[in-house]
Amino acid sequence: MTFSGKTAIITGGTGALGSVCASRFHDQSLSIAVPFASDASLANLPKRVAQDRTNLLTVRTDLTVEDQVDGFLAQVVKRFGTVDYLVNTAGGYTGGKTIDELALEEFEGIMKLNVRTAFLICRAVLRVMRRQNFGRIVNIAAMPALSPVARKGPYAISKRAVVTLTETIAEETRGTGITANAIAPSTILTEANRLSMPNADFSKWVKPAEIAELALYLCSDEAGSVSGNVIKIYGG
Repeated sequence: MTFSGKTAIITGGTGALGSVCASRFHDQSLSIAVPFASDASLANLPKRVAQDRTNLLTVRTDLTVEDQVDGFLAQVVKRFGTVDYLVNTAGGYTGGKTIDELALEEFEGIMKLNVRTAFLICRAVLRVMRRQNFGRIVNIAAMPALSPVARKGPYAISKRAVVTLTETIAEETRGTGITANAIAPSTILTEANRLSMPNADFSKWVKPAEIAELALYLCSDEAGSVSGNVIKIYGG
């Protein structure tokens, strides 16, 4: 797999999964663009990535705001000339309530966080990718999107919408050199998840590095015929 000279956007790049993806893509001599929410979050970028003044662009961006997303893309294109890959790890989780217990504000909040952000960033990068007849989009779905369970309804619904968004993009870009795929992990092995579920069997959880490696493959030339898929990565 050869990525030298290409540009990747990693949303959620200061998070537990996104920072690992940013590190793995940076290892491939790619230019990396990371939208971030707060100065404090930048500390989560791996040091060797954060200190790369040549191949790293960080821009404070609220991914739920249309103008800010479009402005972020404009800065990426101005700095690096193009966008070749999008790995969209931005999003969030909510759970613990049944549908009838859920407040409208809670439902709308997770839809905004997971679906609105995915739509806005995918739409923005597609406008660039179509001009160059090349691009790779990798969205992060989740196991509950494919196999819903009780008390995770809003999360499952929002991630199912991300799946449908991905599948729709794949159909609309078929034959253009652009691909779109989603990765659906089960529980990811992060410190936050460990703390929230201390009695779980961590050996069955999915390592962020495994997801990053799969995302890297989906962005490769070797995966040029892979599009419209939701790839399950459910751990041990």
